[in-house]
Amino acid sequence: MKIFNLILIVGLISSCNNPEDKTAEPEPTENPDTVYNRIADPGTSYEVVETKGFYVWKVDAEKKTLKKNKNINDHSIDADSVINGLNRQYADILLEKISLKKETIHLKISNSDYLTNQIGSTGAAQYIAQAVINLTSVPGIKYVQIDFKMGSHASPGIWTRNDFPGYIIIP
Repeated sequence: MKIFNLILIVGLISSCNNPEDKTAEPEPTENPDTVYNRIADPGTSYEVVETKGFYVWKVDAEKKTLKKNKNINDHSIDADSVINGLNRQYADILLEKISLKKETIHLKISNSDYLTNQIGSTGAAQYIAQAVINLTSVPGIKYVQIDFKMGSHASPGIWTRNDFPGYIIIP
């Protein structure tokens, strides 16, 4: 009887530790095209997430400069990649694509409190410039409509590249 109980216990223990359990969730793997590093932007008080393939332009709204992303091909960019990049950089301001009709992309920010009330006027201007300039770099998009609840530092609206005059392209 002791041998039977011993075999039963060993069998139960070994069945609980089955390394071939197919119900376990697989380990996520990092796609080299979406690798990013968090770095502090030296000219500002907020953090920038450098993404290798999401941005066409690095925008500095205060200095009015644009720096081309050398890792991206203009013909391979799409709105979803730019939105993904913005959402990675600004994790507290999540853009949701509603539609893309004719030359207008319609976006929504469900929780806009961080954008409209917490990052200040400069931060809100930086975010909107970054979003609009990059999204209007996508072939076929000329207008960016962003809907969100208005706050102290930002209001919803429709923007074009022409709303950001005087930017200088730097090498």
